[in-house]
Amino acid sequence: MKVKLAHSGILAFALSFLFILTSAGVITFLPQLLNLGQKTLISAQIEVPENNSSVLGVQKYVYPPVGGGIGVPYFSARSVLVKDLATESVLFQKESNLSLPIASTTKIMTALVSSEYFKPNSVLTVGDSVFVPGSKIGLTKGEQINFRSLLYGMLLNSGNDAAFAIAENYPGGLPGFVAVMNKKVMDLNLSHTHFDNPAGFDSPFHYSSAEDLAKITEEALKNPELSKIFATKETEVLSVDKKETHKLINLNKLLSSLPGVLGVKTGYTDIAKENLVGLVDRDGHRILTVVLGSDDRFGETSSLVEWTYKNFTWPQ
Repeated sequence: MKVKLAHSGILAFALSFLFILTSAGVITFLPQLLNLGQKTLISAQIEVPENNSSVLGVQKYVYPPVGGGIGVPYFSARSVLVKDLATESVLFQKESNLSLPIASTTKIMTALVSSEYFKPNSVLTVGDSVFVPGSKIGLTKGEQINFRSLLYGMLLNSGNDAAFAIAENYPGGLPGFVAVMNKKVMDLNLSHTHFDNPAGFDSPFHYSSAEDLAKITEEALKNPELSKIFATKETEVLSVDKKETHKLINLNKLLSSLPGVLGVKTGYTDIAKENLVGLVDRDGHRILTVVLGSDDRFGETSSLVEWTYKNFTWPQ
């Protein structure tokens, strides 16, 4: 009885409100606004355009995916997260706030920070970054190459030389760049992250969590250029004088083997073990996955993705 009275009160108020606005010539009545017989939550927002004519907009509440109770796969990974991007809902997590070494998934933040300063066609000069150990794209000292090409080299081949070349060209050089990385940590309110290099070398002062990496990645995905690079399987970049050629192949094997994968970044060191941040889109439902400290990043990410789309349904 109380529910019926409440609905009657809401209906009377809403109709009175709409009558006043209609009488004033502000809006026309929208019958679909008051569909009180359904359980779908509907919110009304009044927007005032520049011409000062009020318009009543109607928005439906987006419900998070609903789990079906299918058992979660086994994970050797120390930390796991899967997130529905439309609703920011965490669909599964295992120790997602644990601070861990993150290897080359660091380069997501490197790409984000550097893209906020350099233009795609900015010409950078390669210096001592050629001596950095680990994965490289084969830069030569003194080589001039544009920023976009270095992004491709850093995010596809996971080139440490490309990451450090970006940092050494930043105002203040490497220390200045790392300082800006950590300022970005504060700007994004990340609680379990600190950086001391742009490539992901292990250090007691270099770590993040699955939850924080997901937030960094979401921020990076707002940049269309970075989204495009994350999803690129292979390409070739040249130095400005076209004397140096760098063939690049994305280390993320899932781009070719798992339907819907759109990136994002792999990482590996002996201490960090295997890591992978992934973006997947199936039928318009986008999820972000993070697997850290795994014995099989590709296999476990594949299992996580398949489980997610089988276990969850997205309300229409």
